[in-house]
Amino acid sequence: MQKVPYDVFDIIGPIMIGPSSSHTAGAVRIGLIAGQICDFDPSEIHVFFHGSLASTYSAHKTDVGVTAGILGILVDDERVRTSVEIAKNKGIKVKFEPIALENAHPSTIIIEMKDRAGNPITMRSATIGGGNIIVEEMNDFPVNFDGKQDVLLGLTSLSEKDFKEFLEKTGHEGLSIGSFTKTEKGFAFKVMFSCDGKEALHLIKEEKHTCEAYLIRGVMPLQASGKLFYKSCIMLVEESERQGCSLGETVIRFEMEKSGRNREQVLAQMLEAFLVMKESIKKGLECENVLLGGIFQGNALKMDRFLNEKKSLAGPLITRIVRNAFAVMEVNGSMGKIVACPTAGSAGTVPAVLVTLAEEYSFPDEEVVKAMFTGAGIVIIIAENATISGAVGGCQAECGSASAMAAAIVTSLYGGNSKQILSSVSLALGNVLGMVCDPVAGMVEIPCIQRNTIAAANAIISAEMALAGVDSVIPADEMISALDEVGKLMDPGLKDSLGAGMSNTPTARRIEKTLLGHV
Repeated sequence: MQKVPYDVFDIIGPIMIGPSSSHTAGAVRIGLIAGQICDFDPSEIHVFFHGSLASTYSAHKTDVGVTAGILGILVDDERVRTSVEIAKNKGIKVKFEPIALENAHPSTIIIEMKDRAGNPITMRSATIGGGNIIVEEMNDFPVNFDGKQDVLLGLTSLSEKDFKEFLEKTGHEGLSIGSFTKTEKGFAFKVMFSCDGKEALHLIKEEKHTCEAYLIRGVMPLQASGKLFYKSCIMLVEESERQGCSLGETVIRFEMEKSGRNREQVLAQMLEAFLVMKESIKKGLECENVLLGGIFQGNALKMDRFLNEKKSLAGPLITRIVRNAFAVMEVNGSMGKIVACPTAGSAGTVPAVLVTLAEEYSFPDEEVVKAMFTGAGIVIIIAENATISGAVGGCQAECGSASAMAAAIVTSLYGGNSKQILSSVSLALGNVLGMVCDPVAGMVEIPCIQRNTIAAANAIISAEMALAGVDSVIPADEMISALDEVGKLMDPGLKDSLGAGMSNTPTARRIEKTLLGHV
């Protein structure tokens, strides 16, 4: 499977309904693409889940996520929770089942649908971490796109040369071939456009050699250009030095160019994410949120009482950070609204650290928001050189990346230079290298919630060491390579599949059996 380029709001985002960015929000986005083919009004939906999803799709609400997207429900819409019931009330037949595929991404989803006229539709895709997706096939022809731009997809019997000439003869200068692939059924094309998409689709459909064609609108953050991020931390530092600005400012400029927006718009989107982080902590402390698995509840409030009773062992700041990480993750685990950063399974780490420090030391929102771009840039590099998906690289990829992000943001916020920022990243990743992804009963509860508290504390410790001048010795880029290597060596049973580790303990299996009896 091809690597997908990331941008800032792939890493800090989406703002979504929990519990999982890859298994819930990514599934919604996959459904949103499939749903466009049937005008979001199918008569039947049959979904197959492979790899880590085969055993966890019900617990992670991947089933309701796909269904929601097919019905046109967005990732931050509370109706995601009840999408299957909505579909059934509309008379839509809905079915889910596991499937075993060869040489497939461990979070592959195959959708088979029928539109209201009874026409069959198939789509093969994968959710690859943090809400990011890749669509591999549509109606059995290759498409390979990431849902970030509007495209025209289809099949033609024309050669690439003749197809290009046809596009030129339409008189629309905004049409260009994005990819053109020979298949057994004809030539699969992906056409990029800057003109009226519906008109372009009509023209392509009218061409006698066109077998099928679809207009697919992007379901991911806005991308105005194909600009790629810097390949390494060193390259990011070198570019910052060339521009004579901070790492965070370099990332802001990158996002402005990639999205085609001005500074105010880019900063406003990051501020929105930070405000949702604040709100998720507030919601998590208002009451005992009932988590999907019901394995436990109220830990955020327990930590709050412990704090108020002045029993803190590590000091009130760390205890507040732990409490706030619990709060966000309990909102996430109860299908509340959170910010995936970089994933929903690690969504408590960055908010717990940033919101607590901002409150304790009166940092203005504007300063925090600018520093957040530093962390986002670092994790783009992690995502593109390793992974941020627990199903691919274990929890070191999710909570580890979140911890590195938080450490980089804090170090930047406290005036650390580029060397100190990269040291904090390397220290944070090194401290959690090898952490497996073994959720009990497939729920984003145990050990995910507790690991967010550890990741948050690790971020603070790593930032403090770096600011004090402690050298990580191993460069950040090499530590990212080590994370990638460890993830590849890790047994599949330790990567979000319920095969081993904590999820395979006798107690975990009893919990799993109880939950599966009524899930």
